[in-house]
Amino acid sequence: MVPESAPVDSRADRATQGAVAVILLSAFVFSQSWVIPVLGVLVGAGAAFGPAGNPFHRLFAAFVAPRLSKPATFEDAVTVRVQDMLTVALLGVATLALLISLNPVSWVIALAAAGVAATAATTGVHLGLAVRDLIRRRA
Repeated sequence: MVPESAPVDSRADRATQGAVAVILLSAFVFSQSWVIPVLGVLVGAGAAFGPAGNPFHRLFAAFVAPRLSKPATFEDAVTVRVQDMLTVALLGVATLALLISLNPVSWVIALAAAGVAATAATTGVHLGLAVRDLIRRRA
């Protein structure tokens, strides 16, 4: 496993965030609500163990990165982990809404998670950091 402090290839982070967004949007279009908790567990591994624990990062490192040139930009591992934590929190709340049969509410929250992931994938802006900083200021 990669040490937590090791920087993360920005391309890996963007690919991971893009995959999360596409998977959630596809699940919404095809009415596959089971994807919400499954994706929450997968991304939860990254939140718990850092980028090296995220299966999407591992797939990128194993299959895509060897075919690319050396990365030019990096993300801090803490930034990636905090982004995963925000995604897991949103998907966790969406899963709870599913469990109490509030499917429309669940999809609104899951689509918010897709928007957060799409924002990180397309702009490199990690809203997880903004939420973390907001919580720290209030505490």
